[in-house]
Amino acid sequence: MMKLIFSSPWVCRLGVALCVAPAISTAAASSGPSAWVLERVTVVDVKTGNLSPGMSLLIEGGKIARIASAASIARGSDIVRVDGAGRFVVPGYLDMHAHPLNAPDPRPSLKLMLSNGITGYRQMSGSPELLRARQEKKLEFDDSPALLAMPGTILTDALAPTPDAARGQVKKQKADGADFIKTVGLSSANFYAAGAEAQAQGLPYVGHMNMDVDVRQAARVMRSIEHLGPMEVMLLGCSSEEPAIRDGMAHAHVEPPQIGPPSTPQAQAAIARMIANPAMNVKPHQFANMRRVIDSFDATRCGELARELIKDGAWQAPTLIRLRTMELADDPAYRGDANLRFMPVPVQQMWRELSAQFGQRISQVDRDTYRRFFALQLRFVKLLQDSGVPLLAGSDAGGSIWVVPGFSLHQEFDLLEAAGLTPLQVLQSATINGARFLGREAHLGSVEAGRTADLVLLDDNPLGSVANLHRIAGVVRSGHYYDAPALHRLQATALP
Repeated sequence: MMKLIFSSPWVCRLGVALCVAPAISTAAASSGPSAWVLERVTVVDVKTGNLSPGMSLLIEGGKIARIASAASIARGSDIVRVDGAGRFVVPGYLDMHAHPLNAPDPRPSLKLMLSNGITGYRQMSGSPELLRARQEKKLEFDDSPALLAMPGTILTDALAPTPDAARGQVKKQKADGADFIKTVGLSSANFYAAGAEAQAQGLPYVGHMNMDVDVRQAARVMRSIEHLGPMEVMLLGCSSEEPAIRDGMAHAHVEPPQIGPPSTPQAQAAIARMIANPAMNVKPHQFANMRRVIDSFDATRCGELARELIKDGAWQAPTLIRLRTMELADDPAYRGDANLRFMPVPVQQMWRELSAQFGQRISQVDRDTYRRFFALQLRFVKLLQDSGVPLLAGSDAGGSIWVVPGFSLHQEFDLLEAAGLTPLQVLQSATINGARFLGREAHLGSVEAGRTADLVLLDDNPLGSVANLHRIAGVVRSGHYYDAPALHRLQATALP
């Protein structure tokens, strides 16, 4: 029967071999009725923005079997009925940039994600061990979103120090079962070698660009660009001074700090802090370049860049919440966030220490630069959306400073709204866009017959206000229904 439920560990994110998710495999959810009906709801068409009130959804075998007017679905005595009168049904939210599986025990993070309406996620860092665990079905958990895609170990210059090594790593990860290749900080020659090999192997190539990589050339091999670059690497393409700035950065590649073997506790702690906020390690000349990029922003050049991104099929996962928590890490609102209680105490302590150090290590002038730069990043996202560049909602949950799993995707919704996106566009970035990116539009991302029953039940019209995306009355995950009290219980079990 189908379940009807009613009323620092984060060093592993690097995909280091020693970091493996626990060998925990949970059985499928307990069974319930063979069929049930969610009735008298308004169905939201995320493709068109149309609303269909007074509808009922027949759920069978974890799928939406039928959608029809409430009066037309037979009221058999053996069918459980959930009354959704006055509520709105949207597809389950997809977090398209997250790292929950790199925690020693991912279950609390996954529960927080599901309790916030996230029914699927793209895991953005992996390892041979994680890929093997997935093949052995050891990454299937109760009360969890679906794992939609996962890479092998993130490609860095340390792992792939030459073009030949980069190509070899791509081939190995293909053999290991990776769904895509993730790159972070690869220098130019290694970056393009890995990208070309990924294309040859039929694997999407995604991730970060180093400063010696030109975004226009990178877009030809990248399927998705994460974090808007990150930093100024992408916005440099919108600068009227790009040639001069790029000439001055010709030798700007900086190797990551050498902090010793990752097996030592000291090195693990150093890596965790570096991951939490790399914006604390930006050098003075980089701030100077950032100011030049801000002051020379050219909307016309930016529009030309957007058209090239569209032509090359380079999607964008801005993760604005991750950018803001890095660049505005000393915002007092983060230290007072009630949702910090869901994070382990050592993680909370580390984040608070890093926030205090941010104000000490980054000058007032440079903190002002970060604030101006974040405002420009918001403007850039709006320009991308208006130009037709497809966007993916993602939170980067899994070690980033102030980013709490589940809740952070809702913060992303608010920041996308602050950038100027409409409620429908925000909803699309978290639903149908992710399904299209993954090539799984026939299975998820919309409320249609035949789709997996991954749904969010909202108290008010999500097309009227982004705030209504937060007003979750219930979640359906693979046909299993969780009402609001059940979601609250999930959160309670996720407390450390």
